[in-house]
Amino acid sequence: MLNWLNGTLWQTLETPTRGVEIARNGWGSPAQIAMLPQGDVPGIWLVNEITGDVPPMVQRFISTKGPVEVVMQNGRAVGAKYEDAYAEYVLLMGVAPNDLSASREVQARSAFDNIDKLLKEQGYSFHDVVRTWLYLDKLLEWYDVLNRVRDEFFEEHNVFGGFVPASTGIGCANTLGAEIIVGAIAMRPKDGRATKAILDSPLQCSALDYRSSFSRAAEIVTPEWRTVFVSGTASIEPGGETVHHDDADKQVELTMEVVKAILETRNMTFKDSVRAIAYIKRPEDRPAWQNWLKANELPADYAQEIIADVCRDDLLFELELDAVQRL
Repeated sequence: MLNWLNGTLWQTLETPTRGVEIARNGWGSPAQIAMLPQGDVPGIWLVNEITGDVPPMVQRFISTKGPVEVVMQNGRAVGAKYEDAYAEYVLLMGVAPNDLSASREVQARSAFDNIDKLLKEQGYSFHDVVRTWLYLDKLLEWYDVLNRVRDEFFEEHNVFGGFVPASTGIGCANTLGAEIIVGAIAMRPKDGRATKAILDSPLQCSALDYRSSFSRAAEIVTPEWRTVFVSGTASIEPGGETVHHDDADKQVELTMEVVKAILETRNMTFKDSVRAIAYIKRPEDRPAWQNWLKANELPADYAQEIIADVCRDDLLFELELDAVQRL
């Protein structure tokens, strides 16, 4: 899947068997992507924890307009810095902890510190971050530890007093063998014509209400484009509790109602989506997702599908989505 963000940024979700042919499913040509040195394109390579397949997905960001400066971490390409007419951006993908033999808590803190370090090297700060991705190996064993580490980092960096990023936290291993691997998008306006904002979820409470430190959604707006980043969203009712236990059909339905309500606050629909990932806990629940797509007249490949644990053992489905609208 190859998607077009803001007229400048391409994002790919690919597998080894599809390679550059993914471009034919998007708005570009395979030649455009094939000309880019793959080792210089930062990505998060994920491992299916059930089958051990390497990888079920690599998520990459590629800019096709203007110069791109590759951001390196210990000899690895982990990010890209680029700009448009209104803002400068840093996109980090695949940032790892320093010591892969350290405890989960230490690795989690190291991953956040490394995001901060890489951003500072580019003249940014964590306050410029709009969205994050947190992929934890065996997430259900230590998600509470991750939340505690994130809270401590946010408090130390006064994130709670500023912009709390949208985010996804998913159980998925990685090819480095790290306990956690992370990504982030940061934006710095040039002259005030680019803005960012936290978006509420009309059908849910703030995740901060139950001490999960992320915003339900966020947006970047320029004179030309509105880009909405919907965080990983699941079957959670307004009070913060899981609903529709062990019913994948109803969990999918509620999740999509929540996402739809967020998009509607920006006068958007599902057809404005440019990137979506469906995280499905059990392979046998994939039909619930596919049935919902069919019933709502959306294509079967509307989202990249990954079999992975969501942040609660009783959650069977989660969706993250980006939508773009020309203004």
